[in-house]
Amino acid sequence: MLKIENLGVSVEEYLDGLSAGIDILELKRLEAKGIPTNLALEAMEISSKAINGTATPEEIVRGIMILTPSLRQQLE
Repeated sequence: MLKIENLGVSVEEYLDGLSAGIDILELKRLEAKGIPTNLALEAMEISSKAINGTATPEEIVRGIMILTPSLRQQLE
């Protein structure tokens, strides 16, 4: 069974984020894993590019570094 997370996001915040092009829930999930906001936003952007096939190899590597705690320290 899927666990329901309370990320403390109101409907208004979620809709405001969507209108700005940001998935607030995904951002909060990444932040909860210890990823700073600026890097979480960058990872989300890289993820979108990877999905549509426009990410460069360098961006893919940077995205992996952001998502890997031991490598993330090199970026901060």
